[in-house]
Amino acid sequence: MADQTPDRQARLNAGGEASEQARVERVNAERAGRRGYLIFATDSERSPTSPGYRDVFLTEARTPADARAKVHPLAPGRRLRAFLATGRYRDQLPEARWVK
Repeated sequence: MADQTPDRQARLNAGGEASEQARVERVNAERAGRRGYLIFATDSERSPTSPGYRDVFLTEARTPADARAKVHPLAPGRRLRAFLATGRYRDQLPEARWVK
């Protein structure tokens, strides 16, 4: 504890804050690259009360557009809407079909 001057302590704190900030930015960048999206595929030619009107898919993607692009081949001709899986529609996760 010989060199615990206020100046040295301030330098240590600044270095710790910078490395913590870098760690937070790295974690956020990784997290953004693998967000979970729920995609609702609806068939406009069916009644909303009929079976098969809506299919729900779950995938990881960078953006909602990327998520829709993954699901599009599985649901041709259907309207696709993507939402973050942690949002309002997270209760739909049990019925969602996983898309790699």
